[in-house]
Amino acid sequence: MMIGGAAVREHHQEFLEGPHWSTGLGNKPIPEKLKHDAIVEALFEVRFSMSTIPEVFFGRIAEYETWKSFKQSQLPFYQIPAVMRQADPNLRYQPLFALTEEGQQRAVRIGPQAIVYSRGMPYVGWKVFKLELEQVIAAIFMKADDLKIERLGLRYLNALRHDLHGIRSISDLDLKLEIAGECIEESVNINTTTDGASDTACTLRIATTDVIQGNLPPGTSVYVDVDVFTKEGFTTSDQDFVKDWIGRAHTKEKAHFFRLLKESTISSLTEK
Repeated sequence: MMIGGAAVREHHQEFLEGPHWSTGLGNKPIPEKLKHDAIVEALFEVRFSMSTIPEVFFGRIAEYETWKSFKQSQLPFYQIPAVMRQADPNLRYQPLFALTEEGQQRAVRIGPQAIVYSRGMPYVGWKVFKLELEQVIAAIFMKADDLKIERLGLRYLNALRHDLHGIRSISDLDLKLEIAGECIEESVNINTTTDGASDTACTLRIATTDVIQGNLPPGTSVYVDVDVFTKEGFTTSDQDFVKDWIGRAHTKEKAHFFRLLKESTISSLTEK
């Protein structure tokens, strides 16, 4: 696989280090705003441990002023006994309750050891979203006793379209995937992880729509999932560190997303 003109050896969840991934874009511009962004959903996940009884924590979060008017609902994992959820690593961090804004644009999903804040279309821009994430961070530190953060994740799900972004297929990206010299352009599903030893590791997922489940905007040709997260073994109890981290994670996310686009595409999409 080649991204931005640099060869990258492809392997599922492969950890890659080197100048072709370390600082991002080289000479490629990163625009402040696009004419039409591709963001379908933006999510912020915090995994943690605390001394607060989970049911008490749920109640405190539900009564947090910012989300007090949100609709409350149970999620399917609530039906699984707590002892089974705790024993299974795949279930341990699953949210049990949801607080959902009218119109379904914003949601807070809460579990005994995780909270996920998400915002759907239309994306409100980083300045507003960052303020919302800072509210999430403040709420967790305010409502959880003896809090220890164990993982942070910032994830953007993007749907690239021909009519809005000029992307008809994988071949319109600054990416080249070959097997035995033959370009692969039709059905594609690529996962690769970079900077795995840092506190802003990044997994990039690129896929054609035939392998994606779920609702995508009409006309979507390529799905791009950029997930920035802390390394395994990470811990902090410093609220200011977490607030600083979301800014660094957002910078990393933008670098990896725009690295996929050709300079001509970036120029045509940039809002003047």
